[in-house]
Amino acid sequence: MCASWRIPACERRGEVVVTLLVRDEISIAQDGVEVVVARSQLTDVADKLYFLDQAFRAEARDVVEALCD
Repeated sequence: MCASWRIPACERRGEVVVTLLVRDEISIAQDGVEVVVARSQLTDVADKLYFLDQAFRAEARDVVEALCD
């Protein structure tokens, strides 16, 4: 484990821990569930999370169409 970042818990969900692993992978963990993302997948995951974040801030229909392309 090289570095980790903690995103505080919110009213409905527990803390999120993002960890940079030594195998060129990223671990995202919350409430005992861990997802490991390979470096080659990280850009796609980050893009989708960005668009989903925008869906909560803007016109959701436009964001959903962008995600489905």
